[in-house]
Amino acid sequence: MRCDYCPLCPRDDICPESENNYGIEYKNGEYGCKHPRNWVEKRYKEYNEYYSNMGIDMGIEMSLTENEFQQAIKLCKHMIGLDCKKPYHRHGKAFYRSYRNYFCAPICGDIFLDKLPSFIIEKEISEKSVWYTLTSEGISWLSRQLSIAIKAKY
Repeated sequence: MRCDYCPLCPRDDICPESENNYGIEYKNGEYGCKHPRNWVEKRYKEYNEYYSNMGIDMGIEMSLTENEFQQAIKLCKHMIGLDCKKPYHRHGKAFYRSYRNYFCAPICGDIFLDKLPSFIIEKEISEKSVWYTLTSEGISWLSRQLSIAIKAKY
């Protein structure tokens, strides 16, 4: 694979992978790497996903005060049952399998959960209460905030 079309390398610079043992010099004098295309695409996808998650996390943290953010995390932990059960540890990593995903508040709602974006929390309003649930994006966001791998059982 040539680095002219590699998404890891800027067009006018030398490939960062050419400095280690994966580097190669082509016949025309250009330097590049000899990684397969699927390796490069996987690395590029991970890079984009990392920056996307970082932007989401920073946006949520900056939109809330420190106290509001801690209360929202506390309520989200309660929502999946992490306040009653402890995560289990394996090979130095923490894992948790949630057994629920809901929180019921009075009809006026919860001021901390209402400030979170709609792609993190879904809100369903009934006559007497408001039901909050975490979306799959919300579960991955909470997982990143707590440094725990959270699996949804349902």
